[in-house]
Amino acid sequence: MNRRLKTRPILAILVILGLFLTLAFLGLSAQSPKALAQTPESRVITVSAVGDIMLGTENLLPPDGGVGFLKDPEPYLVGRDLVFGNLEGPLTDQGAPTKDTSTGRSFCFRTPPAYARFLKKAGFNILSLANNHANDYGPLGRAQTVEVLKELDIKTVGDPGQLTEVDLGGGLKAVFLALAPNRGCQNINDLEGAVALVKKALADDPKALVIVSFHGGAEGTAAMDMPLGPETFMGENRGDLRRLATTLIDNGASLIIGHGPHVPRGLEVYKDRLIIYSLGNFATAAGINVKGATGLAPLIQVDLAPDGRLLSHKIISFRQAQNQGPKLDATEEARKVMEKLSLELTAKINKAAKR
Repeated sequence: MNRRLKTRPILAILVILGLFLTLAFLGLSAQSPKALAQTPESRVITVSAVGDIMLGTENLLPPDGGVGFLKDPEPYLVGRDLVFGNLEGPLTDQGAPTKDTSTGRSFCFRTPPAYARFLKKAGFNILSLANNHANDYGPLGRAQTVEVLKELDIKTVGDPGQLTEVDLGGGLKAVFLALAPNRGCQNINDLEGAVALVKKALADDPKALVIVSFHGGAEGTAAMDMPLGPETFMGENRGDLRRLATTLIDNGASLIIGHGPHVPRGLEVYKDRLIIYSLGNFATAAGINVKGATGLAPLIQVDLAPDGRLLSHKIISFRQAQNQGPKLDATEEARKVMEKLSLELTAKINKAAKR
């Protein structure tokens, strides 16, 4: 009898301990694996980025109405924290052309506003409008583009002085700045102005990841080998891209994403930050030349630490054919080309540093 009385307190303690451990286990299992694995200090910010996007224009629309244009890349975009691209042309049925296209030297693009839903489905949440086609149909066309994307919770960046925030959760945010040499954009050749905007973003939030996009550099296959120094194309100053990129990182930028030459260029890791000098075309095969290297359509996945340091990156190769969206390329040509160009660029930078 006495032995039973002595064991009861022990049994009670064991029961309470068992209940406590069970509740603790249930509380932990209710959290997502990502939340369990990452503290604010160890969190990984996932980015997917592509170059130029123009899903078709006027009488050059995809044969399926755009439904399947982004089907292949969708699995590599959806679910990332930041999914970025350069929207090369307005999503509008308003406005009037702002260019004289009769000579064949200028092109005006406009994609039906309903096509915005394909960008949403593919996972995009931030798009640059800093380029030479965003204003092809004037203020009305640009305003409608911003509005239809806003309705789908896709943010835009590219106006002069514009900084666009994307909430990453957990007290973190990304701030985007976009540059181009074109009217109505933050000027790519105004280095002092770009630095001031990076500093402003960090003054507002010192923990912000500042990501800079630029639409710059010469165009075409001859421009794949990026020079060190200013570039011009058709008489236009298209920027001193390496000086721009490294200076912005020196002043706190975390990631630089370039596009504009319509072909891929190399990458550089500078002070543990990634510079992508050009991602070329991506989804443009219903209106833009995609023969040869212009048909290469790289998609890059980048993982960043909360302080902006590069953790890893991966180039996924797509290729375009006329009137078709980007298709996964088993030969991985875009990746191989960009890796080769990156090695050549590094050698060029090192050689210049020794002079």
